[in-house]
Amino acid sequence: MKFAKSSFLLLSLTLAFAGLRAQFLNPLFIPDTLTGPVFNLTLAPSYVNFLAGDSTVTHGINQPYLGPTLIFQRGDTVQMHVTNNLTDTTTMHWHGMHVAPEDDGGPHTFIPPNTTWSPSFVIDDEATTHWYHPHLHGHTAEQVYKGAAGMIIVRDAHEASLNLPRTYGVDDFPIIIQDKSFDATNQLIFAAMADTIAINGTLGAFLSVPAQMVRFRLLNGSNQRVYNVGFPTNLPVFQIASDGGLLEAPVPVNTVLLAPGERAQVVVNFGGQNGNNYPFPSLNSTMPPGISGGPGGPGGLPGNPLDSADFILMEFRVNPQTPNPVTSLPTSLNTYVKPSLSNVDRTRIKIMDADPNGFPYYINSTPFNHMVINDTVIKDNIEVWTLINTTDVAHPFHIHDIQFYITELNGSPPPAPMAGRKDVVLVQPGDTISFIGEFTDFVDSVIPYMYHCHNLFHEDAGMMGQFIVVEASWVGREKEIARANGYKLYPNPARDRVRLEVNADHGGTIHQLEVLDIQGKALMRQQYQSAREASLDVSGLTPGMYLLRVQDESGQTATLRMLKR
Repeated sequence: MKFAKSSFLLLSLTLAFAGLRAQFLNPLFIPDTLTGPVFNLTLAPSYVNFLAGDSTVTHGINQPYLGPTLIFQRGDTVQMHVTNNLTDTTTMHWHGMHVAPEDDGGPHTFIPPNTTWSPSFVIDDEATTHWYHPHLHGHTAEQVYKGAAGMIIVRDAHEASLNLPRTYGVDDFPIIIQDKSFDATNQLIFAAMADTIAINGTLGAFLSVPAQMVRFRLLNGSNQRVYNVGFPTNLPVFQIASDGGLLEAPVPVNTVLLAPGERAQVVVNFGGQNGNNYPFPSLNSTMPPGISGGPGGPGGLPGNPLDSADFILMEFRVNPQTPNPVTSLPTSLNTYVKPSLSNVDRTRIKIMDADPNGFPYYINSTPFNHMVINDTVIKDNIEVWTLINTTDVAHPFHIHDIQFYITELNGSPPPAPMAGRKDVVLVQPGDTISFIGEFTDFVDSVIPYMYHCHNLFHEDAGMMGQFIVVEASWVGREKEIARANGYKLYPNPARDRVRLEVNADHGGTIHQLEVLDIQGKALMRQQYQSAREASLDVSGLTPGMYLLRVQDESGQTATLRMLKR
C-alpha cells in the first residue's frame, strides 16, 4: 500500500492510537440517487454483512441500510410517498428544508406501521446538502442508528452556473459519517458513543478519486459523536458550503468541526497525485474540552479507541483524471442577503441547562411536551436567538423551518466557515452564540416546528422545544386559539375515548366535533344538540397527532391538539 510521504506519519500515529479493526479494504458504498417529481421511499427492516459471520439487523430506506440520495431542483413541486414497513411507528423529517409545518415530518407527524405518508411541497432552498431521517420523539436515536437516514442534494440555476465538481459519484461524493458498535453476534449495540467508524454504511472504506478537484458532501449522521475532520496537509483544501448553501467564497481549511446533524461541502485538490493514497482522518485529540468524543468530553465505554483520539475515517486512492476535470475554483460563490440587525422584531434567549441530577439536559429548564407550544413567532418577523450553554458538555442546536446567520460567537463575529447559512450550530460549554433569522412563508396556529439539541440522546430525553408561526394580523385566529382555552380535553394523550367539556366560565356549547389529520383531512365528524360536554370514540384511529375542531352553536370554531396513543 503506497502512501504520500507527508501523510504516512499521520496514518501510523492514528492507527496506533485508534486500534481500528478495519484496514480500508472495502470500496465505499455510494447510494443510488432518486429524482422527482415523485419520490417513493419505503422504510423496512433488513440486514447487512458489516463483518464476517452473522448478518447485522438494520433499518433501510429502499435498500438494506441508509437510503438513496434525493436530488431536488429548486422551484420544483415534489410529491413524497413515505411507506413505513417497520414494526414501529416512525416519522420522516426533511432536515434543513424550508417547508410548511404539516410537511416538515416532526414528532407530531406519525407514520404508523403499514401506512404511507404523502406530503407535497415546493423546493425553496438554495443549492446545498440536507438530509432526511426519522423524528419520532423518544425513538429518533434508535431508528437513525439502525440506518433510517439518507442525503438530500438541492440544485439551483446559480450553483449550476459555477465551475464546481458536481458529477455524483465521480467528482462529487456523499460522505455520511457514523459510529457503530457490534456485539459478539455482529448485532448493533445501541451505544451513545460507539467504537467503529462507518462511512455510507461501509466499514474500513476506501474511495477512488480522480487526480483533480473533488467535492465531498460531509454529513455527521452520528447520534452523539463530533468529528474534527482533517485532510492531507500537503493538498489544497477549501470549504465551499455550510448547512444551508454555498459560502460567499472558498475558504482554505485544515479541519472542519462537524457536530451531529451538521453538513459541510469541501473541495480537495488531488491534482498531480495519481497513484498516491491518503488517509482521511478525524483529529479528535485536538478538540476543545466538553465535546463528545474529545478530551474531557462524554465518551463511550472504557477502552473505546475513538474517544479523545485521532483516527482514520477512510482512505483516498487517487486515480487518473476524468475528461474535462475541474482544476480550479471560482473566487466568488454566493452573495448573502442577510436580515439586518437594525430590523430585528424580537430577541429570544435559550439557555441550555441540566436537570438537578445532571441529566437529562433541557432548554430553559423545560422538558419537551407534545402539547405545549414554547414560542409563538409572527410571520415575516426577523428574530435574534441567543444560545447560552451552562452545562459542561457541548450541544449541537438545530432549528426547523429556517436557515440562520450567526451574528456573534462569544462576543466576536463568526469565523468564515461559520458565516454562511446554518441550521445547526455546536454550542460548547460556556458559549454564548447569537443568530439572526427570518420566519417567512408558512403559518399555522396549531402545527408547530421544533428546535432541539441534535445529540439524539439529549433530544429523545427532552432537550427540545416547539414554536408556531402565525400571521401578524391574526386577530381572528388569536380569538380562535383563545376560545380553545374555553374547553377541557381529556385524557390527552388518549387511547380509546376522549372527552370534551366546556369550561364553566365559557358561554358556548358544543354543536359539532371534527377529527382531522395533521394535513387537515377530516377523518371523523359528530354533531350534538347544544351540549356542554361530549365524548368521542377514537379507538379506531392509528397512533399520532390529530386536530380536534369544535364548533359552537354560533358557528365559531376552535382547534385543539389531540395525541392518540
